[in-house]
Amino acid sequence: MNRISWMSLLSVVALLTVQASFASERVGNFALLDHEGSYHQLRKYGDSKAVVIISIASACVENIDKLPKYRLLRTTWEQQGITFLGLNSSVEDEQDDVRLMDALHNFDIPILLDKSQLVAENLGISKAGEVIVLEPNRFQVLYRGGLDIDPVRARPNLGIAASAGTTTLADTLSATIAGDFDGFDETVSTEATGCDLHFPVRDLHESAAPDYATEVAPILEAKCVSCHISGGIAPFAMDSYMMVQGWSPMMKEVIMTKRMPPAQVDPNINHFTNARYMDPSELQTLIHWIDAGAPRGVSEVDPLTQIEPPESLWQLGEPDYIVEVPAFTVPATGVLDYENVTINLPFEEDVWVKSVQHLPGDRRVLHHLLSFIVPADYDEKIVEGENDSYREFLEGYAPGKDEAATYPDNAGVFVPQGSAVQMSLHYTTFGKETVDNTLLGLYFTEDEPQFQYSTYSLSHGGRNLVIPPGVSEHHMSASYVFEDEVMLHGLRPHMHYRGKHMRFSMIYPNGTRDDIINVPDYNFAWQPTYRLAEPMLLPAGSRVMIEGAFDNSQYNLGNPDPDAAVRGGAQSWDEMFIGYFSFHKTNKH
Repeated sequence: MNRISWMSLLSVVALLTVQASFASERVGNFALLDHEGSYHQLRKYGDSKAVVIISIASACVENIDKLPKYRLLRTTWEQQGITFLGLNSSVEDEQDDVRLMDALHNFDIPILLDKSQLVAENLGISKAGEVIVLEPNRFQVLYRGGLDIDPVRARPNLGIAASAGTTTLADTLSATIAGDFDGFDETVSTEATGCDLHFPVRDLHESAAPDYATEVAPILEAKCVSCHISGGIAPFAMDSYMMVQGWSPMMKEVIMTKRMPPAQVDPNINHFTNARYMDPSELQTLIHWIDAGAPRGVSEVDPLTQIEPPESLWQLGEPDYIVEVPAFTVPATGVLDYENVTINLPFEEDVWVKSVQHLPGDRRVLHHLLSFIVPADYDEKIVEGENDSYREFLEGYAPGKDEAATYPDNAGVFVPQGSAVQMSLHYTTFGKETVDNTLLGLYFTEDEPQFQYSTYSLSHGGRNLVIPPGVSEHHMSASYVFEDEVMLHGLRPHMHYRGKHMRFSMIYPNGTRDDIINVPDYNFAWQPTYRLAEPMLLPAGSRVMIEGAFDNSQYNLGNPDPDAAVRGGAQSWDEMFIGYFSFHKTNKH
């Protein structure tokens, strides 16, 4: 009995010792885009010995004066496994200001854009010029303060007295490289010098927390409830204050890491009508309300309980024609080949389709599908990413593509008499047998449109796609030249679990280049077709390019097996690299 008691006591002492060694300041995980549109998440720097963050503001002269010291710090420690990032949290700065500063002074490090100031608040930064050292796996703050001070040699003839320098920052970095984290029972702090940062919204919300009924609930209704509704695709329904308050810690985590809202396109490249943008002020309202304890407020009415569910699953009303996909039994377990079906259409005359909507029979098993217009009884197998002159792409269903799709004004998809709908359906099992009965709703134009709407699949192919095990940035690219002048309306990147980021751009015939869309943090679980608010004209001879990367490392939480060499293929654990371009030619059909 005594032996058991002593062993228990020793275990408690050991646990307390470990906790004490980790007692220094912690921060939450976070993610931001940098001034070039690349995505950075603290957790994904887990292979780094430490992450050094330097607070920067374009109007801070002290930042510019210390630039040689920043460069020396980076060149001294970067090759030893330390990552360096800039952080711009100035309310006065825009992306163009940061890019100009970098172009003029060559900071030569990624500068994260913290327009909402939420990351600076998370890190406790108060000045431009402040330096933070983080351990990226434990989210531990090892150091905060300024750069080390150089020693000064006495020069009596100039009235300069000798002064000792400091090595606190260098000592901290040396300890992290040696793996000596037990010495950081407290965050090492020194005085930071630089330009004061102002946090007007934080100060406002500290004096009066955002109101749930008048400030928080309207944001949730506008940006979240369409998915977070009973029976929706989200894991919980935002149908009351109690539900939101209960999930508020998770809400903060997914907002701070940019997992939500989904469809996180680069907001500085074009504008897309379905990109689910959230303004910095909206992010501040939500996070500051959660940090204040998610108070209910004084309103007697809970706005989220007043939201009525849609009257019909068909967003545009009853379709002109409903295509019923043959029922398919999905077994409880196993790997299924793609299901290809061809359904003849009974139309006795040519028609033009203006809008389409897929209603999945069982979202738990239908991962995605592609629909095409083909000749009746067409039985050629669909290969995703390949183009076929006998097929016209209609629309697809995938996570994030629940909404009805409407083609641009004066454009539609032509359906000749004697046509069929061909579908390729990808089912996944989830431990229980079920039957899927998917429907496709077609909405016709009243008059014949001027333009034939088309989609081109730009693909690397996949046959020579090989991603080595463990690699975190495996690059790929592909390009295509449009021989005709076209008006570009929609874009969709498609990769699988290891997809990391993809950028679409075009090179005009005169050699100039424009970005079209940047998806800096690709999400396999969210694959909408992004609709341009203002279509882009591509002159004849324009080359479109897709450039992206895969993450086959352990830091990709969706990676099924970081130790596997991955090849191209149809299943989700294989990979694809496809960019879809939806357009119409400018000459009338």
